[in-house]
Amino acid sequence: MIACSTSNKKQAANTSELQKDTIPQECIDPVAIEFLGIDVDSLCVKEKELNRRDNLQKLFRTLKLDKYQYAQFIQDTKDYTDFTHITSRQKYFTITKETDSSSLLQYLIFKISDFEYIITNCTDTSFVPFNKVQEDIVVLSKKKKKKTKKIIPILYHPLQVAVYEKKIDTTAIKFAAVIQKSVAKTFKEHHIDPKIIEKLSKAYNGKFNVANLRKGDTLQFVYDQLSINGRFLDYGHVQAICCKTKKKQYYAVDYFIDDDSSYQYTDENGKYLKTAFIKSPLQKGGSIVSRFNLHRFHPVLQVEKAHLGTDFAAPQGTPIIATASGIVIAAQFTQNNGNYVKIRHDKVYETQYLHMSRFARGIRNGVRVQQGQVIGYVGSTGLATGPHVCYRFWKHGAQVDPLKEKLNVVKQIPKNDMSLYLQFFIVAKNILEKIPMV
Repeated sequence: MIACSTSNKKQAANTSELQKDTIPQECIDPVAIEFLGIDVDSLCVKEKELNRRDNLQKLFRTLKLDKYQYAQFIQDTKDYTDFTHITSRQKYFTITKETDSSSLLQYLIFKISDFEYIITNCTDTSFVPFNKVQEDIVVLSKKKKKKTKKIIPILYHPLQVAVYEKKIDTTAIKFAAVIQKSVAKTFKEHHIDPKIIEKLSKAYNGKFNVANLRKGDTLQFVYDQLSINGRFLDYGHVQAICCKTKKKQYYAVDYFIDDDSSYQYTDENGKYLKTAFIKSPLQKGGSIVSRFNLHRFHPVLQVEKAHLGTDFAAPQGTPIIATASGIVIAAQFTQNNGNYVKIRHDKVYETQYLHMSRFARGIRNGVRVQQGQVIGYVGSTGLATGPHVCYRFWKHGAQVDPLKEKLNVVKQIPKNDMSLYLQFFIVAKNILEKIPMV
C-alpha cells in the first residue's frame, strides 16, 4: 500500500495465513456511495473480524502499516478504548481502492460500540517526523578527533484518526400506573424492562426505593429511549418521576444547575437528591493507604515531601468515578501525575484523579460528567509504586484534606434561580399528571 507505509516480501509471507482467515473477498455493497460519513464511490468496503490468535500488531502488518503508525494509532485512541488488549471477534472494516493489480488501503475502521467507530484515514502521503529518533550514529570529527553524535529523525506516513458517532434518536417514553401487586409484576404485565426500576431508584439516590411501592400506590415517570435507525440501543436518563404512597409524594426531576454546570435530580422544594460529594473515587472496592500529609516521606523520591492527596489502592483497571458532577478541565499525562483527570464542580471545589492506566471513553477537556460516572481506570502511571488513585481536592484554589471537609451535605437550588426552577418543576409535574394510567 503506497499511502500507508512500507513493508517487505518477508513480512507479507509471514502474514499470508492471517490474510486468508480474516479478509473476505467480496465488498459489502459494490454500489454504495457513503459509509459512516465517508464517500466510498468506486471504493470497496469489507467487514471483517479478528480471529482467536490475532492481535492489532498482526493486523497492522497484514495491512502493511508500519510500527510507527501502530504506535501513533495506540496513542491517538487511548482516550476512547485500549486497543493494546484487543480481543478476538473484534469487528472492523477496511475501505480499499481496487485495481487489476493492487488493493490500496484507504481507511481502517474499528467498531467500538453500537454507535461509535474509530476511523483511520490512511491516505496521507506526506512524511512527518516520528516523536522518537533512531539510535545515535557515531562519527569521527577530523579536526577535534572526538566522537560526535548525529541524530537521524524517523519519517513516516501519519494516520488521521477520528471518532465517528452514529446519530442517536431520543424518544421520550411516558408511563403511569396504579400498582396492583408489585412494581415488578406491573412492569411485566405492561412489557416494561425491569432494569428501569433500578434507574428510577438511582435518581432518588437512596431517598426512596421504587421497588417498595405497594398495592394502591401510584408510579409516574418519563424516560429517554435511545435508538439508531429505529433499532433500540439503550435506556437514556430519567427525566422525571413521581411515586405516590398513602403518606407522601416523592418527586425526582432532572434539572440543569448553572452553578455546578451539571444536571441534578431535585425534589419539589429544589433540594438535590444527591449529596455534594461521594466519599470514595472508586466505583467499588479499594482502601485508603496514604492520607493527606504535609510531612510524608515519599516512597519513590526518598525525601520528605508533602502529600496533598488521599491514596486509594485498588487492582489495576478498577473503575474511577467522579465524586461530584462538573466539567473536565484537564485530561492529560504528566511525568509525575501520569494520566490524570481534573474536574471543576462549582465556584468553590475542584477534584483531581491521578495515576490512571487510561481514561474512560469520551473523557476529555470541556465535557460534562455526572456524579458517579466512570472517568478512568486505576493504574500506576507517573510517580507511583503500584496501582492506586491519588485523589486530590481543591477548595477556593487550595488543596485540602477531603476527609476533613463536610461534603455529605445536601445542596439546594440557589435562591436566585429558585423562581426559574419552580416554573420548570410545575411543567414537569403537569406532564407526569397527564400521563394516562394503565
